[in-house]
Amino acid sequence: MLRKVVILGLIWMLCSCGVIYQSVQGGLTSINSSQMLRQGRYGALSEQELEWAKIAWQYVENNTQATTGLVNAIDRYPTANMSALADYLISLEAARTFELISNKQYDERLSLAISFLVEMPLGRVGTPNKVYSTTSGDMVDYGNQPKEIGWSSVDVGRLLIVLAIIKQKSPEFSEYIDKAVLRWNFCELVSEEGELFGGTVHVNDIQRYKEGRLGIEEYTSYGYLDWNIVPAKAMRLDPYEVITINGVDILFDGRDPRQFHIQNPVYSTPYLWLGLEFNWDNIQDNSSSDASHSNAVLSAMADSIYQVQENRWHQERIYTARADHVVSGEPYSVYDAIYALGTPWVTITENGTSYDELALVSTRAAFQMWALWKTPYTDRLMTLVKELYDADRGWYEGRYEISSSYEKSITLKTNAGVLEALLYKVNGKLYQSQSEVGFRDVQFNSRFHHPGKCHIKTFR
Repeated sequence: MLRKVVILGLIWMLCSCGVIYQSVQGGLTSINSSQMLRQGRYGALSEQELEWAKIAWQYVENNTQATTGLVNAIDRYPTANMSALADYLISLEAARTFELISNKQYDERLSLAISFLVEMPLGRVGTPNKVYSTTSGDMVDYGNQPKEIGWSSVDVGRLLIVLAIIKQKSPEFSEYIDKAVLRWNFCELVSEEGELFGGTVHVNDIQRYKEGRLGIEEYTSYGYLDWNIVPAKAMRLDPYEVITINGVDILFDGRDPRQFHIQNPVYSTPYLWLGLEFNWDNIQDNSSSDASHSNAVLSAMADSIYQVQENRWHQERIYTARADHVVSGEPYSVYDAIYALGTPWVTITENGTSYDELALVSTRAAFQMWALWKTPYTDRLMTLVKELYDADRGWYEGRYEISSSYEKSITLKTNAGVLEALLYKVNGKLYQSQSEVGFRDVQFNSRFHHPGKCHIKTFR
């Protein structure tokens, strides 16, 4: 039986070194106790699964810009953010693992991506811009016009996680990745109190704001932890509230969007990334088994996110695999929320406007749930999404809940999500902590080449 969030067990212990998770006590057993290595899917790709990977990689092939080596975040639209670059690097690792490209092609592609990171223009406070042109590598706005618009600590945290994975898989590139990241001003990304901050740049003004909500904050924090930066407040669950939906207790962010002007939808994406990349373990855990989880709180929260969607099928006969996604027209991007605005199963935009008719069975979420939970329900989901592709362009965003019709937008995030799910099936969790001394460690300890406090400051 799937683990259920035990509300009384979700307690955080405060100590002088910050905030740590207390394990949820009692009753937290593996979903498939007979599986010694993995609670989800495990093993080499079948012929069909390899074809799924080839379809996803076709998106990358189609959208790679030769001048920069970057990949468009949306099909045929030449911009990308730091999270999209992370998606590309995960896709690249999967393509090498599945032998969709040669080692030489991998080397050429990765070298171009890292060269961009080392050379890319930074904003006025020393952080990556929110958006870059994939053709020129310049900072642009969302309309692809030259402009500095600000930064996202959440997007940077996602990239830090994937860069750490690439360093582990290809240690020969570790020096160059460190050189790129050492350029960034972490003091603008994580505050003294350990909160994640983004910023919006105006002509003569910078507006800084608290970024992230429950789920995405916990996930993003792992990227900073890899650099020994502890975003203590971002890692805390509180303030949180609890809602029971379809018999499952769901935690949601307790900060009121009307007061803080940031929406707090509960959706699958961060919990799926936490499973695929960290197995819901603590960051230092390098256990050889993915069947148990050293961070019992996060694993229980993830199970509740999965179980409430399966229960919706059992109780209401509505197929459910909810994530954030794009749509072909306005409003262009939405969150399919399990819970938001005081209501279950709503679809909202960043400003809180509802578009419930745009809810999808997300292709990406279905693949990742299938990889992480080996259940009859995830088999059903895969039957529902496995034909949602254009063989020459890649995987579609998903199937509309209301009508079964396709959302034919094609994005890097969805195609990378397919490849990441399949990579997890083959390799297990993607991140492993490393103890070997790297270029960054030498720089931190150097009297003559020290990179500066705001690049290495740790928050305890």
